[in-house]
Amino acid sequence: MQRFVLSKADLIVGQSISFPVEVLKHLRTVLRISAGAEIELLDGCGRVAEARVGEDFSAQILAVRQVAEPDCHLSLIQGLPKGEKLELVLQKGTELGVNCFLPTQMERSVCRLKADREQKRLVRWQTIIQEAARQSGQPWLPELQFKDNLSAALDLVEADLKLFLWEESAQPLEQLLPAQPPKRIAVIVGPEGGITATEAQSAKLAGFQAVSLGPRILRTETTGLAIMAILQYLYGDLAKGRSSSQAARQGKDES
Repeated sequence: MQRFVLSKADLIVGQSISFPVEVLKHLRTVLRISAGAEIELLDGCGRVAEARVGEDFSAQILAVRQVAEPDCHLSLIQGLPKGEKLELVLQKGTELGVNCFLPTQMERSVCRLKADREQKRLVRWQTIIQEAARQSGQPWLPELQFKDNLSAALDLVEADLKLFLWEESAQPLEQLLPAQPPKRIAVIVGPEGGITATEAQSAKLAGFQAVSLGPRILRTETTGLAIMAILQYLYGDLAKGRSSSQAARQGKDES
């Protein structure tokens, strides 16, 4: 079953929803969905609706269910990397269930996001997140905020477990993982050049613990995804499988 994200839409049984122009174009010309087809609509706030496409290509809502918030809320402070690496992090991170992305200009960030381009980049990044949520069936659309320094990002984070990946740390991840599942976890990953000593000190003062992911040197776009997959397996839903109805749809939603 194909699904579409309609952020903040009022999904009410019996209601007819009109698609935004870009979604309608994708539905008709790319997916070639015809009248009478059944689809899913996600509002990005945990509500999932089953709907039927009408003759006028509106969506008639048949049923609505509310998906509970995740057991563990994951936030990723990602040092702004070069090129399109951040787009990969946003896409794959959404698929893995990251709930909040904080792309951050850090001291060793080679890429410098100019103020006049910030809004344009944010729109593109949000589009990538939304498309990844649609593809993966993520009912809770991740938050996205850009910060121009680490201190500003740290001020936004509230978490039970705070970690930062640092090449100078010899502390294994397993030694910092609490037995009692945390409700909120925040992780800092530096850009290509890593986290400076000054930034590491700021992170420690904010309650973050330095951690290592082992002997290999991981690229910045790999590091965050690796630790988020681990944390999602341990404290989230990555090890829980899916319901039988979801399993029946697997494969159909990859197009």
